[in-house]
Amino acid sequence: MRKLFFDIQITGHHTEYIGHLINYLSDNKDADEYIFVVHPDFPAKFKTIYDKGNLITNFQWVCVSYDQVHECFSRSIIRSSFSLYKLMHYYGIQYKVNHVCLLYFNIFQLPSIFYRPSYTLSGILFLQFHRMNKNSLKDQLKYYRKYITTKLYSFNPKIKRIFILNDQKTAVYLNNEFSTDIFKMLPDPIAKLTPLDNFDIYEHYNSEKDRKVFLHIGSLGDRKGTFEVIDSATCISEENQSKVFILVVGKAENDEIEQTIIDKVKYNTLNSNVQIVWDNQFVSNEMMKSLFDQSHAILLPYKNTEASSGILGHAAAANKKVIATGKGLIREIIEENKLGILLEEVSSSEIASKIDEVLSFQVLFTSENSFVEEHSPSKFAELVLH
Repeated sequence: MRKLFFDIQITGHHTEYIGHLINYLSDNKDADEYIFVVHPDFPAKFKTIYDKGNLITNFQWVCVSYDQVHECFSRSIIRSSFSLYKLMHYYGIQYKVNHVCLLYFNIFQLPSIFYRPSYTLSGILFLQFHRMNKNSLKDQLKYYRKYITTKLYSFNPKIKRIFILNDQKTAVYLNNEFSTDIFKMLPDPIAKLTPLDNFDIYEHYNSEKDRKVFLHIGSLGDRKGTFEVIDSATCISEENQSKVFILVVGKAENDEIEQTIIDKVKYNTLNSNVQIVWDNQFVSNEMMKSLFDQSHAILLPYKNTEASSGILGHAAAANKKVIATGKGLIREIIEENKLGILLEEVSSSEIASKIDEVLSFQVLFTSENSFVEEHSPSKFAELVLH
């Protein structure tokens, strides 16, 4: 078979997942042909992965142009969705593929209702409706809009598999609800990363060593609880503020959010004894591993309760507990695997309360190797590739 894998975004899990697939193909040879369509900056920014791919038999990288990226992502969500589908389909036809895997299926849901290509399709769905709140009329409208969308694309005979990250219950529900078998649970992979040599988090960020590091890392914005994390500084008890270092690492989702983060860091630094640092960059995997290893706890006050989190996996691999959203799929995973402390609500005062709790009771964290082992990159890659 000739298979095409499509993802032209270049942040976070997008490139991480591609790396897992390339590692698996490098170690496990088969007769299929593989074409990976990626962002134009991929070869330069991820040279190790790119070079490894070039050594694989029956493998080819295809980089889209900057103009194509701009055309796809400079429009409304609906128009972007159809532009991306059109671009994917162009390469699917050009390379005469038998199958296309959409590594970020979310944005392809709407066009997948209408088009029946000559090749089969699969994809990874990061957000689905089943666990969404239905508290308000707005929430209910969003829920049923997604319900109808899912129902309609599930009728598409060309779709063979839609992977649901870490959520067997939702996969079973969707199959039963829509009388299909296309929905499969996919373990969100936890990469085995190597930390930097001779890295010291306190020296790097010029912090006192008697402070405990509470790490908030990833794509930053309101839905990630970033503002509440920073604002928690002034809510932490006065006796504990001098013991806390809140480290925020990652890029803001847009310019407005970036300015809000800057303002909040400045305000909370001036009005508390908590050290707050925003490392405004994408960090390497080695740097990320070092940060997880040397932090005291990880802050995940996410507001999207229907989704899992790759950061949760990295925390488990580093044997660090999380302070996280007490709702939805994240709550279930944390409770089942004893991975952390749950928030009653995503608020600055509640986050501060849990930080105080961790400091006051000196919570001891124990390893959960079974969770990490069940989410190996090789298991993830084997399911996606085949």
